[in-house]
Amino acid sequence: MTDQDELKFPRRQRSAMLSDEVWAALRRRAVVEHRSASVICEKVLAHYLSLDEKPEKPSTLEDLETRKRSVHVTDPIWSDARAQAVMERRSVSEMLEHLLRAYLGLEIHSVEARSARRGEA
Repeated sequence: MTDQDELKFPRRQRSAMLSDEVWAALRRRAVVEHRSASVICEKVLAHYLSLDEKPEKPSTLEDLETRKRSVHVTDPIWSDARAQAVMERRSVSEMLEHLLRAYLGLEIHSVEARSARRGEA
C-alpha cells in the first residue's frame, strides 16, 4: 500500500484480541519507530498478505489471555486479512498476534512447547 492509497482509504477503527505482552511490546516499538501501533499493525498485515508463499501457520495460542484492542486499519487491508484468515481457518486477531510476535521478536508458543513445559509426554 502506498502513501497515495492511504489518502484514498482512511483508516477505520477495528477490534483485535491481542495479549498484554504483544500490546505492550507493540506500543514500545511504535515509540521507537515514531509510528502509531496501528500503522505497524497495518504494515505487518500488508506485508504478510503480499507474500506469494505464506509461512506455515503456527499452532494456535489458545492458552494465551487476550484483551480487546482498537487498531486503525484501512478497508482493503482489513478485508484482505479477513479473507486470508478464513482460508487459514483462524481469526484476524490470531493472525495479527502471530505476525506481531514474529515482528517484535517475541516467542510463539507451540502446542509441543507448552506440553513440554507442563511435563506432558
